[in-house]
Amino acid sequence: MIHPRLQPLTLLLALLFSCATTDEVLPEGVPIGEEIQNSQVQLFSVIDASPAEFFDQTLLVEAEVVEVCQRAGCWMQISDNGKTAMVRWETGCGGKYKFPTDAIGKRVLIQGSFYPKELSEEDRAHLVEEAGGSLDIRSDPYEFNASAVLILDEQ
Repeated sequence: MIHPRLQPLTLLLALLFSCATTDEVLPEGVPIGEEIQNSQVQLFSVIDASPAEFFDQTLLVEAEVVEVCQRAGCWMQISDNGKTAMVRWETGCGGKYKFPTDAIGKRVLIQGSFYPKELSEEDRAHLVEEAGGSLDIRSDPYEFNASAVLILDEQ
C-alpha cells in the first residue's frame, strides 16, 4: 500500500512515464521495403544544415520526390526547402525493391543511413540519362541507403 502522502507523487510519476515515448504514429501511405521502425521524423533540410552530425545513422526523413530513375526505379532524388539528396536501396539496383517512377511530386518518409557521396562525371551523366535528360546534382552530393520508404497519402 502506498503511503497517503506519496500518492500524488506516485500518480504524477505514472503519468510522466506513460507519456514518455519517442515513437510517433506513422501517417497513412504506401510502404515499400522493410518495416519502418517508428522514430522521430526529421525534415531533410534540417539534416542538410549540419549533415556530418547525421552520417552513418539510421534516420527517418521526410522530403519530396523530385526525380526517379525512369529505367529501373533504382534511385530517386529528394528535395526539402531547396536541399537535395539521392536515395538508393540498400539492396542495390536491380535488387528486391524499386522506387515508383510516378512518385515525382509526392512526399515520402525514408528510413535509411545517410552519408556523403562522391560522383564522377561519368556517374553524373548516367544519372541524368536515367532521369530522362534533366537532373540537378549538387556539387557536394549526399545519399541515403534506404531500407524502407513510405509514400505518403495526399493530405
